[in-house]
Amino acid sequence: MVLFFGFPLVLTFLMTPSVIWLAGKYGCIDHPGGRRVHCDPTPRWGGLAFFAGVLPIFFFIQLDSSLVSYLVASSLLVAVGAIDDWKQLRFTTKLLATLAAITLVVLGGDLVIRDIGTYGSVGRIHLGLLAIPFTYLCIVGVTNAMNLIDGLNGLAGGISFIASLFIATVAYLAGNHLLAGLCVAFAGAAGAFLRYNMLTRAHIFMGDSGSLFLGFSLSVFSIMLTQDPRYHVEPMFPLLVLLVPIFDTLRVMGLRAFSGRSPFEADTNHLHHLLLRAGFSPRKSVLLLWSVTMALGLAATLIHFRGTSTPYLIVILTGSVFLSLFADSLSRRGNKSRDT
Repeated sequence: MVLFFGFPLVLTFLMTPSVIWLAGKYGCIDHPGGRRVHCDPTPRWGGLAFFAGVLPIFFFIQLDSSLVSYLVASSLLVAVGAIDDWKQLRFTTKLLATLAAITLVVLGGDLVIRDIGTYGSVGRIHLGLLAIPFTYLCIVGVTNAMNLIDGLNGLAGGISFIASLFIATVAYLAGNHLLAGLCVAFAGAAGAFLRYNMLTRAHIFMGDSGSLFLGFSLSVFSIMLTQDPRYHVEPMFPLLVLLVPIFDTLRVMGLRAFSGRSPFEADTNHLHHLLLRAGFSPRKSVLLLWSVTMALGLAATLIHFRGTSTPYLIVILTGSVFLSLFADSLSRRGNKSRDT
C-alpha cells in the first residue's frame, strides 16, 4: 500500500511544474472575474498531472474488463476536460462525453448498480430494468457534483482525497485489496496536487480535466466496491462519504428550478459561496467542508460493520437536514452582512 500511495504522489509532485509551464505556454489560464474568487491568473490542467501520476500503477496490476473500460473512459474524460479548460466547450459536449464514458464502463466493464442495499424485513432491493438508467444517473450526478464544487483552492481535491482514503479503508476491510490499492494511489496523486493548489496563491487549478476525472473515478470505484457480491459493502456507503458534493449539487439545482431558472444555470449559491458571503475566509471554508466530509466518512466506515443500509439512510437524511439548516443560516447571515 505504501508503494501504491507513494509512487503516484512523487510522480504527480514532480510532473506538476511541467504541466504548469505547459498550461502557460498554450494559454490555458483561468482569469479572475465573474463567479471566480481568485485574484490572479492561474494555469489550469492540474487534472493532467494527477491522471499521469496514477496511470503507471495500472502497468503493475492485472487488468480485467472493468479496469480496461475505466481506463479508456477516464482517458476520454480527461482529454475532453483538458480541451474545455483550454477552449471552453459547450455543456452539452461535456455531457455527451460523460455519457460516452459511462457507456464504456457499463457495456465494456459491466459496472452497473443492480441493487441499492438491504433494508430490514424488506431485504435486498434490486433495480431490475431500472439498473442501467439508474447507473447513468448516478455517475453523471457524482461526476458533475465534483465539477460544481470545485470553486475554492483545495476543495474538490481535498474532498476527493478524503473520500478515496475512506473507500480504500472499507475496500481493504472487505477484502478487495486491489481496489483499496487503486484508491490509495488516487489519494496519493490528489495529495501531491494539493501541495500546489492549497498555497495562498494557487500555482495551478485542476480544471475540468481534473474534476471530471475525480468525480467519474469516485463513482466507478464506488460501484466496483458495492456491487460485487463477494465483498458485502452496502451501496449507501459511498453516498454518505460523498454527501457534501451530492447535497450541494441537488440543493442548488433545486433552488434554480424552484425560482423558474434552468437547473444547469451557473450561480453563486453553492455552500462555499455561502460560507464566503457569511464571512469565512476561503481557507476556513475549505477546512470546514473537509471536516464535514471526514466526519461523514468516519460515520460511514463505522456503519459498514452493521451490514445493512438502514442506518446509512437514517444518517444521510439527518445529515441532509442539518446541511439544509446550515446552508439556510449561512444564506441569512450573508444577506444580513450585505444589507449592512
